[in-house]
Amino acid sequence: MAMQRHWHSRRSRRRATIASAGLAGVAAVGLSLLWAGAAAPTGAPVSLTLNYDSLPVRATPLVMGVGTHFGLNRTWGYEAAPTAKAIAMLGVDSFRDDLPWQVFKRDGLNQPGSLSPRLAGMMAATPARPLLAVDYGHPAFRTGATPLDDEGRGMFAAFAGEAAAAMRAKPPYYEIWNEWNMSAVQGRPKLTDAGPRDDPRSASNYAPLARRTADAIRAADPDAFILVGAVGEDPQWKWTDAMLALGAADRANGVSFHFYNHCKRQNERTAADAIQQIEGLRRMMVSKQGNRALPIYLTEIGWPTTTGGHCDIPRQQSGDNAAQFLLWAAATPWLGGVWIYQLRDSGKNPAELEDNFGLFDYDYKPKPGACMVADVTRIVHGARRWRVLRQGGGLTLIQLDGTQGRRLVAYAEQQGTVAHLSFGGRPVAARPLCQAAPSAAAATIDVGTRPVVIDAARLSGVPLSATFD
Repeated sequence: MAMQRHWHSRRSRRRATIASAGLAGVAAVGLSLLWAGAAAPTGAPVSLTLNYDSLPVRATPLVMGVGTHFGLNRTWGYEAAPTAKAIAMLGVDSFRDDLPWQVFKRDGLNQPGSLSPRLAGMMAATPARPLLAVDYGHPAFRTGATPLDDEGRGMFAAFAGEAAAAMRAKPPYYEIWNEWNMSAVQGRPKLTDAGPRDDPRSASNYAPLARRTADAIRAADPDAFILVGAVGEDPQWKWTDAMLALGAADRANGVSFHFYNHCKRQNERTAADAIQQIEGLRRMMVSKQGNRALPIYLTEIGWPTTTGGHCDIPRQQSGDNAAQFLLWAAATPWLGGVWIYQLRDSGKNPAELEDNFGLFDYDYKPKPGACMVADVTRIVHGARRWRVLRQGGGLTLIQLDGTQGRRLVAYAEQQGTVAHLSFGGRPVAARPLCQAAPSAAAATIDVGTRPVVIDAARLSGVPLSATFD
């Protein structure tokens, strides 16, 4: 029953309008822009000179993953073999799932724990590294209550340490809890700040659990990779700020967040809006923590392909958003990983939000997003040097270089916008994502929200101009 209650918190959260983080500005961090003039207003022509000789090297590649459901008692139709096949088709590095206390210790608190057969079978079926959220209560501990006192934290941490010891030979990434600020207790108004101490969801109740659980995992596996936070909806990042100030991430490798904007206004259901909010989050973290600010991991982000509701997003737009976000993340050194929620649809009702987040449908048939993500992963895995150029008019340019040569990826941030790129009259070869081969070289390349990959082998030092429809 506890597991069902926590899952319902996810459903209600995704139904709701995601509030704006309230942090304006789109300034890129640590990126060099080569402008011919001042920032252009929307729709005004853009002019710049491309330089590929000084692209920054990304020291640690972006981790790309998808969400799955093998750890919870409910299955949502997930099966190991077709899921492993779909992960291989996508080319992602990881899958995110749950490692609940009550499932690992299903024979009792005082009995040895073990992975559920479903989760163990999924881990054996794919080389992708799991990201496992150790989470939720246990029915034998105060009928499933959230661990809020020293006794509860100790028992929860002991479970996490036992699990880490059992998986040390093939360790996953670990994430401590899932959306504590939304799921630690049900039936209360959403938090808009750090929360009072007497609210189980408060940052002051999460931080000591996170520290103690991280210590237990590291005692079992000193090399464990640990994420803290798994922050759900957090307007203006006030809960996050308090959680970090209380030292929740002191033992961690990164801080994790979930972000959704599918129920915002139509023109905000975009990757560009998500990027703006996450950049605002990063500015807040750096302003408060400076060089101590840990990398950010987006362990849930996605766009549901519903029809007939108030938060509908067309299938191609959903795929465009996922591709845009992953490409930006790969070029952003303080972004450590992104897990698209989720691999496949959880149901077949076209109007139900939670049924339609998949890159594949319920029967494992690929949506446009599957091809888009698969193409992006191939691009990202072949690149080592990156730069993002955010332009006026809603145009994003991403320069990259690696084993596949120099490339330029371009996309318009808003539906209906088309940018016309030219390179000083020089013909260039280009292809939209999911087109197998480049079209014939052309002097002008038309770019919409579907990212276009441009051969940039001879474009260093070449002027680029863009006009907009």
